[in-house]
Amino acid sequence: MSKPFLVQRANILSIGMLSGGLAMIIIATLALKGIAFTEMGNWDYWVLIIGVFVALIGGLWFATYISNIRKFHKLLNEQSKANFMKKQDDIEYLAWQLPLKYENELAMKKKYFGLK
Repeated sequence: MSKPFLVQRANILSIGMLSGGLAMIIIATLALKGIAFTEMGNWDYWVLIIGVFVALIGGLWFATYISNIRKFHKLLNEQSKANFMKKQDDIEYLAWQLPLKYENELAMKKKYFGLK
C-alpha cells in the first residue's frame, strides 16, 4: 500500500523548507541592510518573518523525521524475540509514520522472528 506524498518524501521536503526559509532570511537581511535585493521595498520585513516560520517548520519536521528513524532502527535492532514483541506496537507506529521502505524492513524482521 502506498503512503501519502508528504510521508514518502519527508526528508526532501523538510530539507527544502529549511533551506528555503534560510534563503528567505538571508535575502531579507541583505535587503534590510541595503546590500542587495533593495528592490523588495517594504516587503523585506514580511519576507524575514515568513522565512523564520518556514525555516522553523522545516527544521522541526526534519528533526522529527531523523528522530523517528533513529528510534525505529534502535527498536528494530533488538535481538531478543520477547523484547521485540513487547515493543512491537511502538515499532509498527514508527514504521507507519515513516516511508514505505521502513515497513518493508519491519516485515523482514517479523519474518526473521516468525511473527505475522
